[in-house]
Amino acid sequence: MNEEGTNEIVIEEEAVLAFADSREKLLAVLENDHLNMEALSDLEIFELFWATELFPIYSQKSPHTKRAYKQDLDYILRFFVIKTQGVKQLTILNLHEYLKDVHDQYAPRTVKRRNAMLRRFLRFLYVNDYHTRDLSLQVKDQMKPEPLRREIDFDEMEAIAIAFRHTVKQKKNRELLQLRNETMGYLLLTTGMRAAELLALQFSQVHETPSTNYIEFKGKREKWRRIPLSKKAFHLIQRLKKLIQIEGIMNSYLCFNMHKKNAPLSYEALRIIAQSASIQLSSQNNSPHWFRRSFITKLLSNGIPLYEVMSISGHESITTTNTYLQQLKKADLNVLPYE
Repeated sequence: MNEEGTNEIVIEEEAVLAFADSREKLLAVLENDHLNMEALSDLEIFELFWATELFPIYSQKSPHTKRAYKQDLDYILRFFVIKTQGVKQLTILNLHEYLKDVHDQYAPRTVKRRNAMLRRFLRFLYVNDYHTRDLSLQVKDQMKPEPLRREIDFDEMEAIAIAFRHTVKQKKNRELLQLRNETMGYLLLTTGMRAAELLALQFSQVHETPSTNYIEFKGKREKWRRIPLSKKAFHLIQRLKKLIQIEGIMNSYLCFNMHKKNAPLSYEALRIIAQSASIQLSSQNNSPHWFRRSFITKLLSNGIPLYEVMSISGHESITTTNTYLQQLKKADLNVLPYE
């Protein structure tokens, strides 16, 4: 789908309700005992949803409700036309983008109503076998975090991440190992990855595009995640990849193990590196998970919507993400953004 003719993309309610001769394909679909929507265009699917689910002939809804529903459905249709590859190819990432767009533009009551309309439409597609997955489960309401008052200085966190490079003691391949450790520390700091996810990360999962650089991988519970990379993080990875090739190390993992062929570091080795770096600069004995907690805290403190933080961090439930927000509110904390 594309932007051409976007202004004309609307649900023509009178034509749909009447099922005029111009809607022959819709009539054919309704003649069967089970809806088969494969032959319909996206616009016709929206019209079918309007006529059979929202306002069938026997509907008694008020003009006000009808007008509100039409506005919501028109908004969803426009979003699909402009920002997705079509109803059939809809992805979870598309839904996350929709949620963010609605959340950023509208008041809470409108957000709740439009999310409810999208849930209802996606459920309609799933029940009628147009989608094999029930994508309506991905559409959840969210609350915008309240601004927090007092600032926290995260310079110490970044210093500890950089100090990962100073934990290398051996002389052989010293420069390569220092760069590996610094890259690990900075990725923990700026991506919020779980330790196991970082250790499993391979160079092939790092992607570069004209607009952004990112990593894409399977996280906990085999769920795909995509996380943007800062310029510095991407630069460190590229330097590490080049130096590995120069040193003749055959390993596809960013957190490579020097003593095992094509294998990553163990969690215990990463834990020791993180704790050694922390002890050098602070009195705390921080684990790799401390960086993930700090990353999530920072996103929420900067006003990033709960649902977006949930997506980036890979939380199974938005309740888990909200726990971080509630802890922030109790502590009365505020966080400065990374530069």
